[in-house]
Amino acid sequence: MSDTIDRPIRCPYAEQDSEIDCDPYRIMELLNDDDARAVYLYVEEPATVRDIVEALDLPQSTAYRKVENLREAGLISRLNERSRTGTPAHYVQAMDRVSVTYDDPLRIECTFSGQTLYCEP
Repeated sequence: MSDTIDRPIRCPYAEQDSEIDCDPYRIMELLNDDDARAVYLYVEEPATVRDIVEALDLPQSTAYRKVENLREAGLISRLNERSRTGTPAHYVQAMDRVSVTYDDPLRIECTFSGQTLYCEP
């Protein structure tokens, strides 16, 4: 018997046949993490990591880690790169709405610019 669980790594658009990168287990893990969820909710408006650290009273290393994890999962996006003059990068929610349904099967729906994406493990 294998110790690993087969996990889908792609989730289709709800209304199209194309696919996007989406890992429902990772999204659930992040949304279940109090700090990551707080960061996600805080960046409804563009914010820097420094803003996040100050507003949420998080250690800087934790804030950077949560931001990067959320960005890699597609839940937040970076609006700009850090400039040579030291202007910090700003982050904002990448999804207009995220919904988790605990029915059988578990379903995660994300809405982005009017498109509905869904993940089912």
